[in-house]
Amino acid sequence: FTADDFAERLRRAAQAAREAGLDGILVTPGPDLLYLTGYAPVAITERITMLVIPADAGPAMIIPRLERPDAEASPAAAHLRITDWDDGSDPYSESAKLLVGTGRYALSDSAWAMHLLGLQDRLPRSSYVSMTTALPMLRAIKDDDEIDRLAAAGAAADQAYEQIVTLRFA
Repeated sequence: FTADDFAERLRRAAQAAREAGLDGILVTPGPDLLYLTGYAPVAITERITMLVIPADAGPAMIIPRLERPDAEASPAAAHLRITDWDDGSDPYSESAKLLVGTGRYALSDSAWAMHLLGLQDRLPRSSYVSMTTALPMLRAIKDDDEIDRLAAAGAAADQAYEQIVTLRFA
């Protein structure tokens, strides 16, 4: 997938947030982050990594400083404002700068509770809902290119299966 493919996914996500009456989407490491940016941190730790997709502004990602080179190498990096934070600093105060203090956000279902609690502590008038509940179709709706790629992957799997069933198993 190209940088433009990821930019389109980010645009569609922001549109979905607007249509759902949300101020944005907060995406932590997992399949949603990979789908929207092409970025998967090498290690998922207690350090907050979060993609912020505002409904009415450009996307940003906050990451630990040690992740910055990898995040900058991601396919969507050219379409993101990347902010980092250092160990010993308050990552939730830095994250809060990317959000509307009274905003309503969809949050990755796999987000760590410590991250949600940190955001709620810094932005007590904000609110959060499960991404699956608020935006169940976010990754389910595919564009024509994604449908073509899925069809090609399915055909390759079918072909591999046809080869496997002809082999003897010991």
